[in-house]
Amino acid sequence: MLTQTQARIATPPLRHPVIDQGPVPNPLPRLLAGNDLTSGEAEELFERLVLGTLEPAEIAGMLIALRMKGETEQEMIGAARGLFAAALPFERPDYLFADCCGTGGDGSGSINVSTAAAFVAVACGLPVAKHGNRAVSSRCGSADVLEALGARIEVEPGKARSLLDATGFCFLFAPAYHPGMRHAGPVRRQLQVRTILNLLGPCINPARPPVQLLGVADPARLKAIAMTLEAMGVEKALVVHGSGLDEIALHGPTQAVRLDRGRMEELVLVPEDVGLHRSPADAATGGDAEENAARLRALLAGAGSKAEQDITAINAGALLMTAGKADSLREGFAQASDALRSGEPGRVLNLYVEASNG
Repeated sequence: MLTQTQARIATPPLRHPVIDQGPVPNPLPRLLAGNDLTSGEAEELFERLVLGTLEPAEIAGMLIALRMKGETEQEMIGAARGLFAAALPFERPDYLFADCCGTGGDGSGSINVSTAAAFVAVACGLPVAKHGNRAVSSRCGSADVLEALGARIEVEPGKARSLLDATGFCFLFAPAYHPGMRHAGPVRRQLQVRTILNLLGPCINPARPPVQLLGVADPARLKAIAMTLEAMGVEKALVVHGSGLDEIALHGPTQAVRLDRGRMEELVLVPEDVGLHRSPADAATGGDAEENAARLRALLAGAGSKAEQDITAINAGALLMTAGKADSLREGFAQASDALRSGEPGRVLNLYVEASNG
């Protein structure tokens, strides 16, 4: 029998199924006139996208019209629910686990900080089901670096769940779990601009984690993303923008919105909070998949540069704090730093890579 806490974690977010009532009025005139969609209207529109009932011209029109108007919080919530309609099912664990990722698009070309932070969090006792994709605007996405590290990134849901149970980590390759997104693929490639789909990718993890650290490239989106995560069933989250980065930064202040079981507060985090001096913005700049893989392997084994260790530890520490595994960011940073020095995250990585190929 599940405990009250386990039952809460195991319950998926409510989704409002679309009832096909025939052709939907074209939303483009309303959007182009600057009028907003309701959450329900956005949900229906994006569910039709992933179910393949929209024409490419309709997809392009709605994505551009939403961007030009500016997506509202309710439109983002509805769109996220709609996008989840065709997601591949994943058996949600009844234990505490988390995700950490970013929207991308910051143009920094840094090492894969969220991927490194995930393995550090696992080494500190917090399982991570990481939802991610290949690079879009950078040289190396989470899928790219994990593949370069030797992991098999495309595994069926049962295998992924077994990896999470056995190693504390699994990777959920977004295109495999959201096959309906293929209907928007050609349009997105032709548009070559970021849209609401870039923002919502991190919000639709098929494992439905109760805890999430999510970095955004646009600080104006912090609250809307936090509200979307809450609507998708996330109980505790920290949504961050670090002085131009979609992660907690070491070169300047990080704006954040913290979600804790329905309560939200705005925070400003600075390196001095954990006893660090500020470092240059390019101190942890990465390269292609092979270079980043080599650097992550060294970092997780305890041999990374100080800048790489510090930015990984502060992000992992924030995830530990958000999950309740640390009482403060400083304590979480200390736990993560100790783990990095021990090389334990590297052992977790090796275990995961081996098991993913088994």
